[in-house]
Amino acid sequence: MRLLARLAVADLWAEKTLALCTLLGIAAVLAPLLVLAGLRAGVIAGLRARLLANPTAREIVSVGNREFSSDRLAILARQPDVAFLVPRVRSLAISLDAERADGAGGAVRIELVPSAPADPLLAGNGPAAPAAVVLSAAAAAQLRAAKGTALHFVLVRIAPSGVRQAVRLPVTVQGVAPDWSFARPAAFVTLALAAYAEDYQDGIAAPIANGALPRASATRSYAGFRLFARTLRDVPAVATELQRQGLDVVSHQQEVASLLGLDRDLGLLLAFVAGLGGAGYLISLGVSLWAGVERKRRSFAMLRLLGLSWRALALLPALEACLLGLVGVALALVFAEGVAFAIDRAFAAAHGDPLCQINLGIVVRALGATLTGSAVAAAAAGWRLTRIEPWEEIR
Repeated sequence: MRLLARLAVADLWAEKTLALCTLLGIAAVLAPLLVLAGLRAGVIAGLRARLLANPTAREIVSVGNREFSSDRLAILARQPDVAFLVPRVRSLAISLDAERADGAGGAVRIELVPSAPADPLLAGNGPAAPAAVVLSAAAAAQLRAAKGTALHFVLVRIAPSGVRQAVRLPVTVQGVAPDWSFARPAAFVTLALAAYAEDYQDGIAAPIANGALPRASATRSYAGFRLFARTLRDVPAVATELQRQGLDVVSHQQEVASLLGLDRDLGLLLAFVAGLGGAGYLISLGVSLWAGVERKRRSFAMLRLLGLSWRALALLPALEACLLGLVGVALALVFAEGVAFAIDRAFAAAHGDPLCQINLGIVVRALGATLTGSAVAAAAAGWRLTRIEPWEEIR
């Protein structure tokens, strides 16, 4: 193999002008394809990053008040394409007044949003205890509250006798949610606190003692749910399956489906362009190698007479083609990186992230496709070499 490599390099160097033209041809075909692949990766990566940066893209919320048993919600939460699920209480039972424990400021009407420590909407920093709450940015601003601020949640109900009853729940602000997570004044609370608020306002639960909330019953029903799909690709499938079951849900299904469709369409477009350009290049390379064999029939016959086997001789065009392909990819990558740099500089003001990203995966795929195509193109020339009869050429 070492002898074949030396022969291949010597043969290419002997015809360096032709080899250079072949290298430029490879780079001319491959460089635009690398730029197209980089643009696809940059555009899709940018859109995907924007969606992933906002976990609400994976959020699916049931609409209206229905009856969902704990068992049904548990089954739904165990689905492989569901990453997180928390039940939701009735819409009319989630509003209450919140006020600072030190009496500063007035009461603020807020919503209760059931949550849990692993809530993606809160970056995994959901309420860890019934007395701990995470305020939305709007609620924190109106209450002038920050992490560690003591609050009182005031629950009010009208007893059957017509007497107004109220209970004050002491809570502490565990944190403040990002601005984009919830636009209205709200508090993310444990399911136990939300369930107690619903039961108290329904006249079921009694006022609590010592701030100890009763645990939510494992057999109770809930009015809805809020879940997060495991990945962006799972969002359309999960939303469609829930709608098939007759449930009304709100999700970013259309936006995610559009992104996935754009990724697929750009991939098909790139495949068509690469196929057309690659086919032309392979035909050109194959014809060039065939012509080289015809020009050097006598030299190949002498190598055969000197003891080089037909099998080794047939590998010579493939080895030359792979060497040309390897150097051609490197040359194309230099050109493509230069163009990518120019594109990113030109659109730097409009796009914060790089618009053209020629990553390692693109380079590896381009190299693999080029080397494979070069070997295929050289197969015909290798076969032609095996048909040369040494004694006829020397005669």
